[in-house]
Amino acid sequence: MTIGRRSGLVAAVVLAVLPVASCRTTAEPIVGSSPAVAAAAAAALAPIPSAGCHSGALPAVVGERRTLVVAGAERRYLIDAAASPADRPQPLVLAFHGFRHSAAGLRAGIGLAEHAAAGDFVAVHAEGRDGVRLLNTVGRGWDLGPEGTGDAVFVRALLDALEQERCIDRRRIFATGFSNGGFLSNLLGCQLADRLAAVAPVAGARALDTCAPAAPMPILFFHGTADQIVPPRLTTAAEGWWRGANRCGDGEEARAGCTASRGCAADVVVCEGPQGHTWPSDATARLWEFFQAHPRRSVAK
Repeated sequence: MTIGRRSGLVAAVVLAVLPVASCRTTAEPIVGSSPAVAAAAAAALAPIPSAGCHSGALPAVVGERRTLVVAGAERRYLIDAAASPADRPQPLVLAFHGFRHSAAGLRAGIGLAEHAAAGDFVAVHAEGRDGVRLLNTVGRGWDLGPEGTGDAVFVRALLDALEQERCIDRRRIFATGFSNGGFLSNLLGCQLADRLAAVAPVAGARALDTCAPAAPMPILFFHGTADQIVPPRLTTAAEGWWRGANRCGDGEEARAGCTASRGCAADVVVCEGPQGHTWPSDATARLWEFFQAHPRRSVAK
C-alpha cells in the first residue's frame, strides 16, 4: 500500500483485499430522532417511480456483470436485485471499490448483495477506470476531487440505465464507497446532489474546495483513528466542508456512538472507531439505517 501527496492531498491505495474491522457489536440508531419517528417520517414520502416501472414482474439478478459505453469508453458494473413486482419502486445503493481493487472484491466483503437478495434495495457495485494515476502508481480507481468529472458523467449514465432497466425509486438513490471509492462517494454527494438522496463514505473523504452541491446532502462518514492509509484528518476536513455546504449551526451532539453536527439543512454525521483502514463490521447495517431515514424531499422531473 502507498500514500503520498498530490496537490497537497493524501490519496488511498487499496491493493488486494478489503479487510473488515469489528468496530461495534450492535448497530445502534444514528438518525436524528427515534428510529420509529424517523422511519414513519421517511415512509410518509411516497416513492417516485423510474421509467423502468411497468406492469408484470422483474426477475432476480445475482451479481450479473453489465457493460455501459460512456463517452466512448466501456464501463462495467455488477447488479444484484431480488425478484419483485415491476410496478414497485425499489431503493438503489451504489458502491465504489478502493484503488486497485474491484467491484467483485467489494461486493464479496460488505454485505450489500445480501441486502439486495432480501429485497431491501437494488445493489450496484461499479468498476473503476483502468489507468488512473494516484501518486507513484497506476491502477483501477476513481476521481478524488471536483477537478475530476469523468466518474460523475459515468454515474449519471449508469443511473439513467438502471432507472430504465429496473423499477427504481428516484427518491431513494444512495452511494457509498471504501477508500478511493469513499472519496468518490463523498465527491458525488456534491456533483450529483440533484440525483442522490444521501451518501456514506468509508475510510476516504476530503474537503471539496469550490464544489457547490445543488441541494443539501445528508452524509455519514466512517473512519478509524488507527488508519495509516488515509489520515483521519482528511475526513475531519471533509466534515468541516460539509458543515458549511449543509449550513450547519454551531456545536455537535453525540448520536449512538457517533457525532452529529447541530442545526444542519441536512445531517452531517461522523462515526469514528479504533479500526485501521478497514470497513467496520457494523457499517453496512448502520449506513442502510441512515439511508432509510433520508429519502429526497424533492426530485427533478
